[in-house]
Amino acid sequence: MKLFFINFTKVLALATILVTTKVEAQTAVTIDFETQRYLNDVSELDRTKYFNIHMAPGKDYEDQDMEDLKEWGVTLGRSFWGAFGRYNDYISQNGLPSDNKIMVDGANSINSLKNSSHFKYVTKQMVVTDHPSAMIRMEMDTDEAGKFAAKYFKYNYEDDFRPDYYEPVNEPFVHADEFTENGKYTEAAVRRKTAEYFRDIGKAFKEEGLDTKVVGYSSAWPSLELWDFEHWNSRMKMFMDVAGEHMDGFSTHLYDGINVKGGDTERSGSNSIAILDLIETYSNIKWGKVKPHAITEYGGIPVTENNIYSDIISIQTIRSTNHLMFELMDREDRMLISIPFNTGKSPWFYEANDWEPYGANLWRPDKESIVNNKPTRYFYTAKRFFYDLWKGVDGTRVRINTNDQDLLVQAFVDGNKAYVCLNSLRRENQTVALNFVSGLGNVSKVNKRSLKIYKEESPIYSDEDITNPQSVTLEPHETVVLTYDLERPVIFSKKSVRKEYYSEDHMKTIAANEKLTFSFKNVELDAANGEARLRMSIGRKHDKTKRPSVKVNGVTVSALNNWKGYDQADREDFFGSIEIPVPHSLLKQDNTVEITFPDDEGTVSSVVLKVINIYNQTQRVPFRSDIDLPSTIEAEDFDIGGLSIGYHSLNDVNEYGKYRINEGVNIKDGATNYDIVLNESEWTSYTVNVDESAVYKLAVDGASDSDVSEVVMTINNESVSAPLSFNADMNTAEATVEMPSGNYPIHLISQTGTATIDKLAFTLESILTDEIAFVSGDNEVESGTTNTYKVSYNASKDRDIVLELWGDAFLLGSARVEVAEGTSEIDIDLSIIAEPVNYQELELVARLVKRGSLSTLNIAEDTFDELNYNPILSSDDNLRLEEQITLFPNPLNGHQEINLRASSRIQKVEIIDLNGKVVDTFSFDLSANQVKLDLEGNYQNGIYLVKIISENGTTTKRILIR
Repeated sequence: MKLFFINFTKVLALATILVTTKVEAQTAVTIDFETQRYLNDVSELDRTKYFNIHMAPGKDYEDQDMEDLKEWGVTLGRSFWGAFGRYNDYISQNGLPSDNKIMVDGANSINSLKNSSHFKYVTKQMVVTDHPSAMIRMEMDTDEAGKFAAKYFKYNYEDDFRPDYYEPVNEPFVHADEFTENGKYTEAAVRRKTAEYFRDIGKAFKEEGLDTKVVGYSSAWPSLELWDFEHWNSRMKMFMDVAGEHMDGFSTHLYDGINVKGGDTERSGSNSIAILDLIETYSNIKWGKVKPHAITEYGGIPVTENNIYSDIISIQTIRSTNHLMFELMDREDRMLISIPFNTGKSPWFYEANDWEPYGANLWRPDKESIVNNKPTRYFYTAKRFFYDLWKGVDGTRVRINTNDQDLLVQAFVDGNKAYVCLNSLRRENQTVALNFVSGLGNVSKVNKRSLKIYKEESPIYSDEDITNPQSVTLEPHETVVLTYDLERPVIFSKKSVRKEYYSEDHMKTIAANEKLTFSFKNVELDAANGEARLRMSIGRKHDKTKRPSVKVNGVTVSALNNWKGYDQADREDFFGSIEIPVPHSLLKQDNTVEITFPDDEGTVSSVVLKVINIYNQTQRVPFRSDIDLPSTIEAEDFDIGGLSIGYHSLNDVNEYGKYRINEGVNIKDGATNYDIVLNESEWTSYTVNVDESAVYKLAVDGASDSDVSEVVMTINNESVSAPLSFNADMNTAEATVEMPSGNYPIHLISQTGTATIDKLAFTLESILTDEIAFVSGDNEVESGTTNTYKVSYNASKDRDIVLELWGDAFLLGSARVEVAEGTSEIDIDLSIIAEPVNYQELELVARLVKRGSLSTLNIAEDTFDELNYNPILSSDDNLRLEEQITLFPNPLNGHQEINLRASSRIQKVEIIDLNGKVVDTFSFDLSANQVKLDLEGNYQNGIYLVKIISENGTTTKRILIR
C-alpha cells in the first residue's frame, strides 16, 4: 500500500487535546504478520527467561514431575541454599572457613550431587540465594566475605552445572530491623552494610573469573515513591551507588498484594513500568548503559484467612503473573531472567500444616496417600493452568499494536504456527477486534486457550478449536492465547526495531507552571516510517493532575488520559507511567521534551523515549536486474539477501556446489542451464515489477525428487493458486494467477516433498479493469461517531473493499465489506479504533482486494490524503491555559469547521482576536447543546478566544490557527 502523506506544518496539524466527553473507541489490536518485531536486536522469544518455576531439582521430585515440566516447556529455577546458608553455623562458631576446607567440602558436595537420583535434572539455569540472617553480620569484613563466597562457587560446582546467578540474600532490606542489635546500628547502617556485602561479592566473583552473574538486592517492597522518593534514595539508589558497579543485574520483586511490607495494592500496569524505568534510567546515567533486570520473584499475594487449599485461592497469583509477564516480555533485551513465584512441593510447609500445601505450590499432597508420614501421591494445584495456557508458545516476534492501555498484547510465529496473545487489565468485559493488516497465509485451524480467574469462584481454563474469529471478548483479567495452524511458515517483508532512549534529566520536582526539560540525544531515525512514545513516570498525590502540557521539539503533543492498570486509589500516592504518543516525523537526532504542570508538588521520576523504526527488507535485491512481467525467470536467479530474505534453507548449504556456491540453495546442473532443489518447506524469492494489475498464466518447469512434490507461489504469504504438482520426470505445471500492480517479491515454496525447479514463465492473459474511487468529496473524519464514506467500484469478479484510516504508521480505523462482480456504489461505515491524536500525517485509503485477502497489495485503490479532523471543544472542561489551545489544520478551501458541545444550550458564539476585536459572530435562533461553526473569515495565524454564551452563562476557550 502506498503510504503517501500530506505534510502539514510543524505543529500537530491534525490533533486536538480537547474532547467533549471521553468517547471510548472500539478496542482493537492491529497485527502485521509481514513485519518482524525487534526489541533492540532481540526478536526470538527466549522461554527460559519467562516460563520458569521457583524450585530446584531434588529428592522430593519424581521423574514424572520433571518430565511434566519438560512437556510444558518450563525451566528452573531458584534455590535457598547458598554459601552463607551452607556455612551459617560454622561461621557463627569459627568465622569464615579456610580455602582448604571449602575445597574439601566442595569436592564432597560435587560427588554427592553426581551420585544423586536427581543429578540428571541439574542445570546451570538457577538462582542461588539465602535468608538475610545467614549472611548479615555487622562486624564481618565484607571483602573477606566476598572472597569466601567466590571460593565457594568455584569449588562447590563444576563448570557445566555452576549456577548462572547468585543473589547473595533474599529481600534483605525489609529485614534490616533484625540486625540493629538493640539500637547499636540504625536500619540505614544495616542496609549500607548489606550493599557492601553485595559489592565485594560481585568484585570477588569477577576476580575469580566465574561466569556466575551476581544480582541484587532483591527488593521486596519497591514503593520507590514513598516519603517523596526517599524510599528510592535510601534503598535502590543507595544500593546502585554502593554496589551497582559490580552487579551484573538488578533484582526486583514485583507483586500485586502485600509482600512482607506495604499495602494490598497492585504493581501490575503503570506502577511496575515506572519502577523499572527509574532503575534503567539511573543505570544509564551512571554507566552509560542499562544493566539488565533479574525479576527473581513476581506474581500476586492473595489475602487468606487460613491455610486450607482451594483452587480459588491458588489461582489468584496467576492473574498477576500474567499481567506482569506481558510487560516483562517487552523488556527481553534487558532481562536476565524472570521467575514467577510458583514453587514446587515445599514439604517444610505441608508437614507442619496438616498436609495443606504452601500457597505458592504447583503440587499438593493427596491426604489419602500418606504412608509412614509421607505422601505417596500428589495432585497439581490450579497453578498448572498457567503452564497449560503458555505451553508451546514460542518463536519470532511479530508487530502488534493496540489502542487500549488496559489491553496487553504479544504475537509470535514459530514455523507453521502463529500465536496472538491477549491479556486484559480491565475490571469489566471488553470485546477486542482482531485487525490483520497483512497476510498470515492459509490457516488450517485456530485454537483458543483461555484462563478466566475470579475472586470468589473457581477458575475456568478452556482449550478448544474455533472458527477463525474476527473478535474476542475478554472477561476481567482474562488471558487468551490464539494459535493459528498455517499451511506454511510466514515470510517477513519488513521489520520494526524498537529502541529506547533515556534522558540524563530525572527525579525532577514539579512546580506549578515551571517547565521541566528532558533531552534525548543520538536518536536513530533512519527509517521513513515509524512510531514513537514517551513514557512519563510521575509520583503525585491523587488530587494532582496527571496530564501536563507536553512539547516535543517545541510542538505540543498530548499525554493520554489513561494508563495501564487501575487508578491506584488505594495507594498513598499515585506512582505510574503515562504514555504520550509522539509523531515519528517530529523527532530529530537530538530532541528536547518540555513538561509543564499547572499545580505544585510531586516528582517526574523518569521520562523514556521509545522509538520504533519500520524498515523494508532492504537487503533483498534482484539477482540480475528488475524482472518486469511478463517474463521467464530462471529458478537459480533468486533474490540476493541471504537466508530468510532471498531464500529459506534447512541447512544453508549449497550441497551441489554449483553456480552461486556461497548461497544456501541447492543448485545443480540442469538439462540446459541450472536447476534448484527445494526440500519440503524451503523457498526462494524473486522480486518482480508489475506495471498494471493483470491475469497471467504461470508455467513452472520442474520434477519431483520424491514420490510426489507440490510447490506453491505466494505473495504476502498468500497462495495465488492451487499447488503445482510434479512427478518424477521433468514436466510443466500451469496455473492462472492474478498479479496486483507494484514492485514486490514472490516466493516459490516446496509445500510437499522435494522438488527440482528449472524456471518460472509468466505470460500475460488480460489486464484487470477493476477500479475504486471515493464518490463524494467528503474528507472529514469525526471522532466519537461512525464515519460513512461512499465509494464506487468496478469489480471483475467478487471482491472485498477495505477501508483504512492511517495516522503515520498506525492503523486508526478499518472496515471490510464484500462486493459482487460488477459496477456499483456502496456506503461503508468506518469506526475509529484509535483517536487521531498526535498524528501529523493522516490518510484514508479505499482498497479493492481479492475476496478474503489480507495482502497489502491491491487490485485497485483510491486515497484521501488531505483530511479534516474535526475535534469537539467542550465548555464543561475546567482546563489549564496550555490545554485550552486546540490545534487543527490551516483553513482548507477558505474555511474550517469547529464543533462545540456543552451541557447547557448554546445561544451565541463570538470569535475574538487578542486585540479584543470580534472577528466572527454566530447566533442560534434554535439553541442547542452542540453547534457547528464555519470559520469563513480572513483569519491570520495566531491565538483567538472563543466566547461561548449559553443558558448557564459565558465560557471562554482559546484556539490556535496556523
